[in-house]
Amino acid sequence: MINWQGKGQLTWRTYVGLLLFILALFAVVTVMIVESRLQPVMQAWAKTRATSLATGAINRAVEEVLGETLESTTLAKLIRDAEGSLQGVQYNMGAVNRVSSQAAQRILEALSRLEQETFSIPLGQLTGLSFLAARGPGIPVRMLPVGTLTATPVASFESAGLNQTWHRVLLQVQILIRVAAPFMAEEVVVSARVPILEEIFMGAVPSWYFAGQDNVTIGEGRLEFPLN
Repeated sequence: MINWQGKGQLTWRTYVGLLLFILALFAVVTVMIVESRLQPVMQAWAKTRATSLATGAINRAVEEVLGETLESTTLAKLIRDAEGSLQGVQYNMGAVNRVSSQAAQRILEALSRLEQETFSIPLGQLTGLSFLAARGPGIPVRMLPVGTLTATPVASFESAGLNQTWHRVLLQVQILIRVAAPFMAEEVVVSARVPILEEIFMGAVPSWYFAGQDNVTIGEGRLEFPLN
């Protein structure tokens, strides 16, 4: 006769194992809930912060280049007839391209320095409550440039008053960066337009001057085209 007594009893090791399993399951579910609630907020905050830092680095890099290279450089020359009427604008494309190239290199250097740094988001910032905005542990966020930087010079003309034209040469910069943080890795396109030449002159630019230009955009009283 077989005695089955005691075969169905659970040992203390079994109870501990079940308890650990329940705790692990609870922790996983909690992390999933926290991630689903915080991830959209953290993505938006981190992208905004990263874009702000990258744009600031772009502006500072271009300003450094301008301070070093444009003191004795003329990027554009106004062409007038014998009566003083404006006939067009002649661009020094060698100088424009040189400034664009140097600015692009300086921007990449500035972004590489940002890559070595880590900024943090206070956990309280993600709650949306103002009194908790600066409280809690910091969530580390890094920026990693992952795309080719493009720096395109653009000529811009805009009315600046009665018979006056605001002429600018803008450096249009665009780069792809990856924002890396816990629970997320988002790619963001950062764009900035930095003026490398600004002047106001009397008279309107003749409309025929733009007849042969490619990719001319006109809107809100502004006319622009890339300098190729």
